[in-house]
Amino acid sequence: MNPPSSRPRSSGPSATSGLFSWAGACLLLALAYALTGRLGLAYPQIGAHVTLLWPPTGIALAALLRVSPSLWPGVMLGAFAVAWSTGAPVEAAVPIALGNAGAVWLAAQALRRLGFRTQLDRRRDLWLLVSLGACAGMLLSATNGVAWLLASGVITRESALSAWAQWWLGDVMGVLLIGVPLLTWTAAHARQAFDGWQGGLTLALIGAVLGSAALGFFGPGQTPGTLSLLVFVPPVLLCWLAVRNGIAVASSAVLLLAGIGAAATVKGLGPFHQADAAQGLALLGGYLASLSAISLLVAALLGELSANEARWQAAMERGQFGVFDWHLPTGSGFTSRLWKLMLADAAPSLASWLARVHGDDVPRLRDAIDALKRGDEAFRVELRMRAPEGGWRWFESHAMVTERDRRDGPTRLLGVLVDVTEQQTAQERQRLSASLFQHLHEGLLITDADHRVLDVNPTYSQITGASRKELLGTVPTLLQPAAPGTAAHQQQTAMWASLRAVGTWRGEVVERRRNGNPCAMQVTISSVLGPDDAVRYHVLVISDITEQRLQRERLERQAHFDELTRLPNRSRMSQMLADAMAASEREGCLLAVCYLDLDHFKPVNDRFGHAAGDRLLVELGQRLRSALRSSAVWSDSVARLGGDEFVLLLRAATLEECRLAVERVLRVIAQPYQVAAGAEPVRITASMGATVYPLDRSDADTLLRHADHAMYGAKQSGRNGYLFFDPEHSRRTEARVLAIGRVQEALDNHELRLYFQPKVDMRRGTVLGVEALLRWKHPEHGVIPPAQFLPLIEHTGLSSSVGDWVLEHALEHLAHWRGAGLDISVSVNVSARHLQEPDFAQRLGELLARQKQPLGSRLELEVLESAALTDVDHTSDLLERCRRLGVRFSLDDFGTGYSTLTYLKRLPVDVLK
Repeated sequence: MNPPSSRPRSSGPSATSGLFSWAGACLLLALAYALTGRLGLAYPQIGAHVTLLWPPTGIALAALLRVSPSLWPGVMLGAFAVAWSTGAPVEAAVPIALGNAGAVWLAAQALRRLGFRTQLDRRRDLWLLVSLGACAGMLLSATNGVAWLLASGVITRESALSAWAQWWLGDVMGVLLIGVPLLTWTAAHARQAFDGWQGGLTLALIGAVLGSAALGFFGPGQTPGTLSLLVFVPPVLLCWLAVRNGIAVASSAVLLLAGIGAAATVKGLGPFHQADAAQGLALLGGYLASLSAISLLVAALLGELSANEARWQAAMERGQFGVFDWHLPTGSGFTSRLWKLMLADAAPSLASWLARVHGDDVPRLRDAIDALKRGDEAFRVELRMRAPEGGWRWFESHAMVTERDRRDGPTRLLGVLVDVTEQQTAQERQRLSASLFQHLHEGLLITDADHRVLDVNPTYSQITGASRKELLGTVPTLLQPAAPGTAAHQQQTAMWASLRAVGTWRGEVVERRRNGNPCAMQVTISSVLGPDDAVRYHVLVISDITEQRLQRERLERQAHFDELTRLPNRSRMSQMLADAMAASEREGCLLAVCYLDLDHFKPVNDRFGHAAGDRLLVELGQRLRSALRSSAVWSDSVARLGGDEFVLLLRAATLEECRLAVERVLRVIAQPYQVAAGAEPVRITASMGATVYPLDRSDADTLLRHADHAMYGAKQSGRNGYLFFDPEHSRRTEARVLAIGRVQEALDNHELRLYFQPKVDMRRGTVLGVEALLRWKHPEHGVIPPAQFLPLIEHTGLSSSVGDWVLEHALEHLAHWRGAGLDISVSVNVSARHLQEPDFAQRLGELLARQKQPLGSRLELEVLESAALTDVDHTSDLLERCRRLGVRFSLDDFGTGYSTLTYLKRLPVDVLK
């Protein structure tokens, strides 16, 4: 507790409550000081102001030590009240109070700074309390008080020295008799001393102390000045009480005994009453001081012994040592708490220990004990014992003989038991690790932080061809710095970066064996850190993957290269094309994707055999590879797709350079081939199609397809040549195909419409018939005339489908009109493609047959002159068959071509337009 002035300035309830709490504690201390001061003045004294037992000093010192030194104002207030109540003038009472408070405050501050412990369980604390807190600390109080009493005339100069001595002695006795119990009493002490049957024994001891003291001071036959033997009983009982219950209970008993002695002495009884009151009081004070000192010394020594034992016990438990102490003749003894925890065995006997030992280890333990009986002083043995949770655990036991009988036989055995299961497990693991290290199929190498080899296993030496003796102390080539700018240097840079970041690295490296042969190795490097997180070791694990790598390379060649020509295959070519397209985009150059196919290669196979054909393909692959251009940063590429088909990827700056490169390749191919011994050289040519990226901005597959189309175009143009794909023509073709597909959708979705235009006889003013007009009612573009979509389908099968639809719907309308009483005819235009269908007449007959009434005579089909004259015989025959159905024909656009009257006679038409 701090005085208000020493606290940080603050506002609010906490500051106010702290002030009230401090003030209340000061007033309570002042009241206790004043009341016990008045009680102390009732003790035998010299004059009205000096007493040989001053309880307020002990109370004040205990309060300032256990609560707070800031309570000194309460001490001063209580001291002033006591001094003033005894008749001392105010000018003397105030400085006396200041001196009393100051002496206690200085003593408390000095004890606090020196690390004083109020438990008084160390001799150091006892000497600090007696020497500094009581004897030295109270010199100020006694000197100041007597000086002011002398100055104010309360005491005479002759009695000043005696008054000073008794004042000082009263303060000292107050500290020893009152202060010690207040300093040492705690709730834990109270529970320990008075709980259960222990409390009864404590009360009995206190009663014995007080009873023997009462008999010694007040008993029958006790005359003043006669020393009773009973006064020597309390010291013995107090020692017992201090040993058993500690200083708090013992000092409290001394305080009660002091009251008994003081009461007897005041009444003129007891062994310390003398004719000279001062002498008698001095004897009583000495007796009480000796009792207090005895209990304090005993308690302090026991406290140190307990603390020392606790430290050793803590050290033993910290080291996981279970302690045992056995009396061998009886088998009984002591076991520590940790022993009981380790074995869950509360019975401290040799028999219980042996009962827990594994049966296989009991003979070894008995042999060790028998060796002690034969004269050995100690033994060390490892054995298995049953653990509390079940199962067996390994323990190491050390024991030594501490007592022997007259025949030199061991009678007492002291030792420790340590759980070494983890050490045993670690040793097993170490043995296993050592075995693995020696017999592992992977090579192991361990280096220090500076990469010097500490150890290697035999497999490492077998893989590298270097012996362990050669490697020890050297830096392995895997960790030696590589030349800057090399692939090995880049790999090492990544390796060290990974080791710094995650402590491990894994990769493939190629090293040279001792004999110079290359060796591919799978390497894993791990860093081992020390307690300071610094790298202590590097562990390298290597596997010889030379055969696996060769096998993988073979598989990769088979997967990505043609087995016959050693050229890249279709799979590899796809990646090459993607890379070449990316390079073209990045560098702004042209890429000619060429599709090559040999001309008349099959006759070579048929004439000379497949082996000769294979030899030709091999030589062709070599020629193509030699014909490719390359630089430091790029190169042309060639791949074989299969059979006699190849793909070339040629880089160029202009289209002209592309053409020159293609022509050069074709010239190389056209050179003669020697395919069979003794046979004449064979000349063979090739057709090549090419497309140029990014002029043709298609994807990779489409580029190949375009080049393939161009190659077939070159073959159709006479072979032994080349043709470049035209992207614009292709786009037009694709647009036409899309448009045809849209017309098909219009037919399927019923978007086609028929409109009818009447044919009127202007002379008579009558309607002779109607002409069917086809329109497309587009959902987005409205009504579209036939000139915009019929030319697209003119040469396709869709043209016939649309024609059938027109005929069918025209007949339906005609039937409807005829049913309504209208006697008119319908004219329908028929396309050339529709007319040339072999089953045109048959389908027309089927459409007419669907109607309920004959409509053939009312149907007129209009045919263009150019379509009719394409094949006059076929057209004439078709018209005759249709006329037999009653259908009439008109010849449209007559006279616009090369028609003659001769042809007209052969065509059975009814109307010319």
